[in-house]
Amino acid sequence: MHRFKQFSTLFLACVFCAITVAQTDSTAVSFSNPIDSTTDSVEQIVAIQIPDSKESTRIKISEELNFALYLITNEQYDNASYLLNDLSQLKDDVSQIQADSIHYLSGWLKYFSQDFYGAIDDFSKIESNEKIGTPAKFYESICYVHSNEYDAAKTILQALKCDTASLEEEFRNFQLASIALLERDYNGYDSIIANYSYKFFQFSSEQKGMELYYNDLVSYKRKSPLIAGFLSALFPGLGKLYAGYRGMPFGTMYLTLPLAAVAIEVALIAGILSPPFLVFGSLFGIFYIGNIWGSAVSVYAIEKELYAEIDHNILFDMHIPLRRIFWQ
Repeated sequence: MHRFKQFSTLFLACVFCAITVAQTDSTAVSFSNPIDSTTDSVEQIVAIQIPDSKESTRIKISEELNFALYLITNEQYDNASYLLNDLSQLKDDVSQIQADSIHYLSGWLKYFSQDFYGAIDDFSKIESNEKIGTPAKFYESICYVHSNEYDAAKTILQALKCDTASLEEEFRNFQLASIALLERDYNGYDSIIANYSYKFFQFSSEQKGMELYYNDLVSYKRKSPLIAGFLSALFPGLGKLYAGYRGMPFGTMYLTLPLAAVAIEVALIAGILSPPFLVFGSLFGIFYIGNIWGSAVSVYAIEKELYAEIDHNILFDMHIPLRRIFWQ
């Protein structure tokens, strides 16, 4: 009886071991042969496991766009432009948002290099109305401003749909007010800034700075060309001093007065009909008349210089908030 129990125990142990081995082999087969019995080829398994070729291309394009952004951030503009130009050739493989991103970055690079019409072409192709579309319209408008096409710039800004009292709405008003100053439309400027809240730190300092430019423009009074010419006739250089120049009048004085002194001395010694007097007297007359004419013209020249400097500052103050707001 005791031997029977030992035999039974040994038999059960052998059966358990056999079942365990069989299960282990079955598991090994299931892991080593992933191809299902209904699968005809390995190619079908591959097609299921990875994205289709078009999706794979778009993933690659997204990686290239991120790299282009990295290049721009690190000021490697030529390399970024070369990369974006290559991506723009893949018209059939990109999604709409990728195409918009390519145009946006390309437009920004062209704007930065002052290729304003090239930038306008890129920005105008953007179809998105959300994350990319709004900043693209602001950049497109300032490109028109740099090209002195103020009406086109205003049309783009006025067509923008902005939430009431939003940053975009106030910034649009700021840009429109700046254009009004460039056009010397002071009434238009006054009507626009009446809606300012000055609560957006991104460009509140530029808003206040624009008011200084406005004050400089409206307070400037052009000097009289006739008075400038008359003063220069009385004393060389005095007309340019009246017009607003500080160093130039002394140069005119030091050039004209010695010629006058030489001409007078030659006239006293050799007479007014002598060849030396005709030479020095003619030189003095040319410089003297030129001084009078130059003084009259300098009134317009100094006004042009003043306007050019203010316009440059206005454009600069329009540009800085663009990068501050939209280029993160």
